[in-house]
Amino acid sequence: MARILVVDDDMLVRKSLARLFSSMGHEVLLAESLAGADTEAEKGVDVIYLDIDLPDGDGLKAIDSLAAARGRPEVIVITGLGRHHGARESLRGHACWDYISKPASPQAVEQTLRSALEYRRQSKASLAEVACLNRCGLVGEDPAFLRVLQTVGNAARTDASVLVSGETGVGKELAAEAIHANSRRKDALFVPVDCSNMTESLVESMLYGHARGAFTGAHADREGLVAEAHGGTLFLDEVGELSLSLQKSFLRVLQERRYRPVGAKKERSSDFRLVAATNRDLDEMARKGAFRSDLLFRIRTVEIAVPPLRDRHEDKRRLAVYFIRRFCNRYGLEPKQVSQEMWRVVLGYRWPGNVREMCNAMEAAVINAGRAPMIYPKNLPGSVRLSFFQEQENRARPEGKAKSLFSPDLPDDPGEILSYNAYKARADREYFSRLLEAVDYNIGEVSRISGLSVPSVYRRLAIAEIPTRKNHASR
Repeated sequence: MARILVVDDDMLVRKSLARLFSSMGHEVLLAESLAGADTEAEKGVDVIYLDIDLPDGDGLKAIDSLAAARGRPEVIVITGLGRHHGARESLRGHACWDYISKPASPQAVEQTLRSALEYRRQSKASLAEVACLNRCGLVGEDPAFLRVLQTVGNAARTDASVLVSGETGVGKELAAEAIHANSRRKDALFVPVDCSNMTESLVESMLYGHARGAFTGAHADREGLVAEAHGGTLFLDEVGELSLSLQKSFLRVLQERRYRPVGAKKERSSDFRLVAATNRDLDEMARKGAFRSDLLFRIRTVEIAVPPLRDRHEDKRRLAVYFIRRFCNRYGLEPKQVSQEMWRVVLGYRWPGNVREMCNAMEAAVINAGRAPMIYPKNLPGSVRLSFFQEQENRARPEGKAKSLFSPDLPDDPGEILSYNAYKARADREYFSRLLEAVDYNIGEVSRISGLSVPSVYRRLAIAEIPTRKNHASR
């Protein structure tokens, strides 16, 4: 017997699905809103049927959080006929198992449930295999990230072409390396190619090699990267940057596994496995004619969407600890503790640069802390601290009342409004006080961020009677 949660604001739909699932011998929980769904999901469920039009929000935006609830349920979106596009978009992430349209026959709903439960049974076995995976530096246990590792493991057992998608800094190349390291090709080369750095004039020579005398400077035969990847894995990073002409030539190479070096008379063959990565929307590029749809089909036999760090709530702390330990070991420092103020930043910051940004920030924090046993927010790069402070201010403001960084609120009562000069003085004092704190009283950074010259910064600090050194400010 499974436990099923139905989330829909239509009472008739809730009752109909409840009768159907109960007749199949399952326990059924019901919710008519996202708030109710969160409460019921934490009781532990196996499958969630989720409407996307709910009175307190968009169900699509709740898929990841519901999929991470107790029991790690499978989420099936249920939608009206007019909302197919939104439902299909939900399938891009692996948190959504499937979707069905309203009205749906009892047989169709029953089939989706049986399939989801069978998939769930098989997934438990697949998760056990993740523990044996060579992660190649991929750190995380968040449910969304574990699904990525499952797909990495599944893809590694095949020679299928894989497209790894995700924002800059999420770890796409590490995922590609993990696919290679867990495959039958692991003893051969993993050959990375940065498509964004290849010039049009040299790209074919770099990929396919060239024969002696093919062009000025070609003094000897030279193998290209496709030849180097023979028996191993060819990794095309930022594949969306390839020109249309090169897309055409590479499509044939991918189909035939044969290529011709520049200036050569005969074709050669290479038995390579392709893994590609992109931070761009290749479907949209294909619709606009900027990327060949036939090549997209070839490189996307398996797709792995690596989630951004802001959606991996359970991994922020884990990654920060991992990086701090790594850099303490690298620089010969004793292990460091993390202050509560530091955790507030680590867990509350959105990390727009993802894992790469966190890695760099933790390295800077370890270096800046030196031999001190504790890491504080002041050890972080100033850019991270400023961004975090601004995020906090924006979150604290009522919707529709956003304002510029550090600007003070005006009182609601017109009789309490200060004179312009008094208001400006107060605003300057608040701005510079918080800016100094954010950059640890580095006047050069204050000058750079504020756009004022260093003498102008000192003049305004003097007018506002703000100390230029931290120890003076704390007296």
